[in-house]
Amino acid sequence: MSRRMQQIIIIVAAIALVIPFGAVGLAQVFGRSNGTTDASSATASATAQDTRPAVDPSSQPSPSPTSGPKVPTSAMTDQSDDGATSVGTYLLESYAYMMATGDTDGWMKVVDSNCEVCTSFLSNATQLHEQDGYQVGGEFTVKSASFDGAGDPPTSGTLTLEVTQKDATIVDDPNKQAQDVDGFSGEMQMKLNWDGKQWKVGDMSITGADGASGTGASDAGGAAG
Repeated sequence: MSRRMQQIIIIVAAIALVIPFGAVGLAQVFGRSNGTTDASSATASATAQDTRPAVDPSSQPSPSPTSGPKVPTSAMTDQSDDGATSVGTYLLESYAYMMATGDTDGWMKVVDSNCEVCTSFLSNATQLHEQDGYQVGGEFTVKSASFDGAGDPPTSGTLTLEVTQKDATIVDDPNKQAQDVDGFSGEMQMKLNWDGKQWKVGDMSITGADGASGTGASDAGGAAG
């Protein structure tokens, strides 16, 4: 499966940011990461097509979770398989907190600026909160994790994780009906690199949904969309 397809799948099936945040949908997020989409044009188009019913903002669910795991400071600078595993696990387990609160500091500490998927998620979280939105639920649980490192001590490697993600609700506009998003269960992989001082996540993808192959993940992504 190509890198492009993997990135599309993770956005659809794992993080599930496929609804128009009153401004940005899946095509705009992916296109923007490759410099091919004009964000202002995408905003106008998505907003014009938003036909969801209006709701009383006070009826919206509250953001959750409002507390998250601590940044694994010691693990970040531990040039070992365990250090890399802890950093990758933290990235997923802090995702729901970031989306609920808009606090991107933790992710910024462990994400490589060249990780297009990672930076797309950071942009989504930032934009969502700039328009008074937030996520409810969507927590990841890492059931198992295994790091295959290169070098002694390792300077890079692939972290394979078996994960589940709870269903979520995204309030992208407090005055509009919220969007329900299905959870996810399956296998993910992350590329981690040692930058000379610490571990950073350089890429991530889904390699199987509900025990399926990469092709199955693609099917699941299409269904989620």
